[in-house]
Amino acid sequence: MSNRSETDTIKGYFYQFDNSIERLLNQVDENNQIAIEGIEDIDLKTATETTAIQCKYYSKTEYNHSVIAKPIRLMLSHFKEVKEGIKPKVRYLIYGHYHSG
Repeated sequence: MSNRSETDTIKGYFYQFDNSIERLLNQVDENNQIAIEGIEDIDLKTATETTAIQCKYYSKTEYNHSVIAKPIRLMLSHFKEVKEGIKPKVRYLIYGHYHSG
């Protein structure tokens, strides 16, 4: 028997996969690439840029800045490596669903 946190985790994966499928279907260039669980949950790579997307599904949580603090810190850490020339330039997005806020 599963508990609520497992159910919420599964819903979060469904949310991520639904977002991935939607982005895949909306691509206008067949040469664009989509990776699941790359730099972030979803990575989109075109001829000119890479976008790393973090998907958050918090259906029982009101949005506030502390809810997304950890993913923001991870993106900033990656951004620091980009600025140091260690990693290539990336555009970052957070896509989320919250109960409210």
